[in-house]
Amino acid sequence: MPNQTIAYFISVVNGSPKLKKKEKEVLINRLRKRALKKIGKKYKVSGERIRQIEQSALIKFKKIIYQLRLFNEK
Repeated sequence: MPNQTIAYFISVVNGSPKLKKKEKEVLINRLRKRALKKIGKKYKVSGERIRQIEQSALIKFKKIIYQLRLFNEK
């Protein structure tokens, strides 16, 4: 992804009130192409746990987007 696209997604993730701090940080690190193990070392958890956190954050994010689309389609 071009840097502008990554910067845009990072700003959207940071601005999301529904995501927890750790979820935001994991998504941002993954957008910056950081490895699961490297992120896991920072939080003292496994790469698999980071993947699970990333997955749950993405699910929350999808729900937010679907809700916005639902209420904006009039």
